[in-house]
Amino acid sequence: MTAYFPALTIGGQTYDFSHLEPFTFAIQSQLAKRELQVHVTFSSHCFTQGYDATMHPAGEPIILDGAKRQRTFCAIRYRLSLVLPAVIQGLNHPQAKVHETAAMRNWAYSMTIQDPSGPYHVFFEVRRAAEDRPQDLNLVVESAYHQTDKPPKLFGKMGFMLLCGKVYMRQPTSTKR
Repeated sequence: MTAYFPALTIGGQTYDFSHLEPFTFAIQSQLAKRELQVHVTFSSHCFTQGYDATMHPAGEPIILDGAKRQRTFCAIRYRLSLVLPAVIQGLNHPQAKVHETAAMRNWAYSMTIQDPSGPYHVFFEVRRAAEDRPQDLNLVVESAYHQTDKPPKLFGKMGFMLLCGKVYMRQPTSTKR
């Protein structure tokens, strides 16, 4: 079986991405009145940062994202990505809240971390899966990073379990401004 993200060797160190293999978990939706299967995938933005030719370390590979844009490996994002599957599964809790982003098509879950100290933001999109798929919803973790300057522009919040039910039921998900 081919790895979702092949291992990278940078500066003599090999980075394994098996923790970012796609997985599925179940959410009990009160709105949908059933258990929903949520299939999770991750983008390379969870362990890379924007490419800048003047800042890109010599000899390191340029990583292309899904849209073929150039990215640079980020050791901090990689280290933080090790917990992403647990963070996403932890949203399956009645108290878990997510914020609508300014793009109004995706969502953010923010938490405070210790190293590096400060906010860590996980951005994702949830869509209803095609009828011929075994899962009910597809969740793509589009990016995850620690905040180094200004915070992302976020709108209202909603319970993650409610969001999943609304997406599945094809109900509006916009939050109050």
